[in-house]
Amino acid sequence: KTGTAEGVTSLTNDSSRFGIKASEALAGGMTASVVLETGYGADAPAATTLGDRTAIVGLSSSLGSVAMGRDKHTIARTLDNYDAMGNAFGSSTAVIHAAQGSRLQNAVFVTAKPVAGLSATYAIANSEVAGGTTESQASSVEYTLGAVSATAARYTTGTNSYSGVVGAKYKIANTTVFGMYSEDKVSGVATTGKSVGVNQAMGAVTLLAGYGENDTVKAYNVGASYALSKNTLVHARYVKEDSATNVQKIGAGLEVNF
Repeated sequence: KTGTAEGVTSLTNDSSRFGIKASEALAGGMTASVVLETGYGADAPAATTLGDRTAIVGLSSSLGSVAMGRDKHTIARTLDNYDAMGNAFGSSTAVIHAAQGSRLQNAVFVTAKPVAGLSATYAIANSEVAGGTTESQASSVEYTLGAVSATAARYTTGTNSYSGVVGAKYKIANTTVFGMYSEDKVSGVATTGKSVGVNQAMGAVTLLAGYGENDTVKAYNVGASYALSKNTLVHARYVKEDSATNVQKIGAGLEVNF
């Protein structure tokens, strides 16, 4: 149900993908690696681009890594990691907080891990036109200490769009609590977003719930996942977003990882 339109049904593909990754151990504790991952629409297959999700090659060690190509930037990874609904179907995170396109391409990604539990990432997307578009940049700092993880991330186009988000999560026993706060500006329009959520694992069943709001939307998310095996899950989700056009979604699906 979207606004006054009712009875709309669809088969929706969410994050189906196929990828190849490889790595080789080098001298001095270095590792060379490559990832090539493509998303595809399993519900209605159509022409796609090889590597449209991730296409990177890089070097890494215990102190950090450097990679080149196309990959998710720091805002997108923060939304993935600190959303109770996993920033997938049944989540309103990308409505409450600006995802800013999710990925950078023609980019260099640098991550440093100076001490245990601490990592800092910086990425810059390079323009291939001399004197052309402004280079987008993204950065983050993340720290994990026992059951607590926290991060602060920023993204900017260098012109009229940027995002800053802080997130934290705390896990005790089978319960994980999440929270995020963001300040976003997209094409000159500024918003402030807040979201909280919880996961409760109970054997093969995991219950999920989240709430978020910004200047124009209030969103409610609930769901459950049942593990048929370590690779196969059944999902159910409910979404309600109150704004100028109210939206309600009910979804059920199957996830298979191999």
